[in-house]
Amino acid sequence: MQIVHTEFQDQLVRGLAHRMNNILTLFHGYLGLLLDNQKLDQPTLAGLAKIKQAATQASELMDRTHALVRPSTTVMRSIDVGEYLRMLRVGFESFRGPRTEIELSIEDDLPHVQGDAARVKTAMVELVRNACEATFAGGGRVLIEVRGEKTKGGRGKIVVFTVTDNGPGIPEELLEKVFIPFFTTKKKLNAAGLGLTVAQSFVQQHNGTLRLTSSDGSTVAEMRLPAE
Repeated sequence: MQIVHTEFQDQLVRGLAHRMNNILTLFHGYLGLLLDNQKLDQPTLAGLAKIKQAATQASELMDRTHALVRPSTTVMRSIDVGEYLRMLRVGFESFRGPRTEIELSIEDDLPHVQGDAARVKTAMVELVRNACEATFAGGGRVLIEVRGEKTKGGRGKIVVFTVTDNGPGIPEELLEKVFIPFFTTKKKLNAAGLGLTVAQSFVQQHNGTLRLTSSDGSTVAEMRLPAE
């Protein structure tokens, strides 16, 4: 699925994200003051804590929505995908369910990717988050792999980043829809339905490809980026 941007859509999302973040900043500020009030009873404090958690989720949702907007400036640099993945490994733990295992496999001597580091990292994070959400309730295994390949004809190089989970899988008729913003097949309450959309947008900006294949009990997301 090719994600198409228009200037109107980009301006709309930028404006909405700016207004909503201003509102949510007020939420966080006043909630912080209220939660520090030692005179409040426990049920009230528990309710305020839930409101703060919802406000945090709303802030994250707006950040991920804003990420879909085309960047006004892109800082291109040489990226060691394997090294970035090792640094992100600890953060992946926050996505997994209590019975999900995360495994990492990084090929030695990977070629580097020329790209915007923040966006390449975000694409990897979103693919891992998506796989962890698929296994969150029932538990399982998420395998993250990165390797180098030669292009057809052997004239170029590609870095291939794959994330495989053994969740319930995605029906074939829904595979194209999973890249539509806010569409989700997951039952997890706070699954936003934006991860694959964000990843797809970033991959396209780097002239790469993102492919999703699924069967009963397994889903594989494969991101392919041109390498130096």
